[in-house]
Order: sequence, then C-alpha cells, then structure tokens
Amino acid sequence: MNAQPTMPGQTRLLELLEQWGLPKEAIAGLVGRHTLVRYPKRSPLFLQGSPADVAFAVFNGLVKVYCPGADGNRILVHLAGPGDLIGYADFIDGNRQRSQMFEAHALTSCSVALFTRQHVLKMLKGLDQGVLLRLLESLNGFWSSLVHRYAVFLSMSLRERLQLTLADLGARFGVNDARGVLLTPELAQEELAEMIGSSRPMVSKLLSEMAERSLIACQGRRYILLRGAGLDAAPQWLLPAGSKSRREPPDFDGDNGAMRPRTNGMNGGFAAGQRAANVH
Repeated sequence: MNAQPTMPGQTRLLELLEQWGLPKEAIAGLVGRHTLVRYPKRSPLFLQGSPADVAFAVFNGLVKVYCPGADGNRILVHLAGPGDLIGYADFIDGNRQRSQMFEAHALTSCSVALFTRQHVLKMLKGLDQGVLLRLLESLNGFWSSLVHRYAVFLSMSLRERLQLTLADLGARFGVNDARGVLLTPELAQEELAEMIGSSRPMVSKLLSEMAERSLIACQGRRYILLRGAGLDAAPQWLLPAGSKSRREPPDFDGDNGAMRPRTNGMNGGFAAGQRAANVH
C-alpha cells in the first residue's frame, strides 16, 4: 500500500471509481499500487506516440492535455485538475504497440499518480461478470458524454465557446471572491485561444467585450466572473435533445451578455476547435 498522504485529487479519484461501480476492495487494490511522480511547471508528462503502458491521475496541480496537429498547431482539449484521469486515450502504432493519443504538460507544479496497464488489467480480471458489465456501462456513458461535448462545441460561435469555457473553469477551479468567482489558474490569452480553437487577438477582443459588459474583470493574469452576470453560475452539460431528466443550463445572448434558456448546447472546458467558427 502506498504510504503517501491523501491528497484532494486522490479522494476525488476514489469517489469516481466508486461511482463507476468498482468494489471498494478493488479500488483499494488499484489506488494503493500507484507511483507518485512530481512534475515541475511546464514539464512534459508524456508526448503523442510515447508508450501507453501507464495511466495518469492528477492528485495535485493542473495539467494541460493537447492534441497536436499535422501543421504544428495544437488544441488544448482538456485542463486536468485534482482527481482527473489522463493518458487513457491511446492508439495502435505501426509497430502494433499501444501509444499515447495526446500529449500532456504541467501548467503548474503537480503531483501525478501513475498506474501500470498491467496492474489495471490484473485487477479487472479478478472482477465478476456483473461488476464488469456495470463498469462497461459507466465507461460507455463517460465516453459518450465526451463525444457529445466535442460535437456540440463545434456548433458554437467563438464568443459562446469562451463564455462557457470560463464558466466551466469557474465551476471547477474557482474560489469565491467579493465580486464573484475568481479563477485560480493563471491562464494566458494564448492558452484560452487554444481551448476554444481561436487566435490570441480574437480572444483579446472577446475578453475586452465581456469586460465592457461587466461579465468579467481582470486581476493580473487571473479572471473574475462577476456576480450576477451568469458566468459565476455552475454550468451543467446538456443531455441530447428530448431528455427531460436534468435541468437545462443557461445560454448566453451574444448581443447583450444576458442569460436565456437553451435547448441544444454545452458548456466548455474542452476545445474541439474550428478556427473558422463565426463570431455572432
């Protein structure tokens, strides 16, 4: 059993695995056999094409997960925080080996738990059929929600992407401030541009417009989602059209920044970016 002290990310990971239907004994056996690695700020955790023989769980700090493009550009597909799993997406390379689909870099100094594929497979082989079926259903729901996020994100204007991305970051990494919700990560405009599939000048323009409409305020390289403007409300992902089992999240009026009911949309911490998306 790993003797490292419990971190918030470890607690959240335990809760996630339990939600997926894994027995507590299996969870303890899996999480208790990890290697904790500390990465300095800006250092790579893994690169695209590197061996996918381990999975990663962020215990402390923030990690940027990128999708590199053939033209040298890259899209920031996920900003992972404590409790998030990364490094599980892989592909079979030309040598018939499993390789990493994306690449990851430390945004801050971080502590990350490494789990070997061999140990994960050994744990899964010891589970009974009913537990495996519940786990398969949970993983199918997890992957389906990711596909839905990317698909709907493509239909959004750049303004909607940025507003919903900031709202999502506020829900995940924000702290209460006298004026609203302060985003704790220090994100450069280039990083926000990578998250919405845009250019830095366009992000600068959109942020200026949002500040003029009293949606946000800047505090150095941090942003405050001003209270009552709508961005400080915790967002929710919409289920596909026709589902009535969940309260719908708000939408943003591109003309005046006000909230309005939405029938088909999503909030974003992911970029599934089309750089040619229209700005309404």
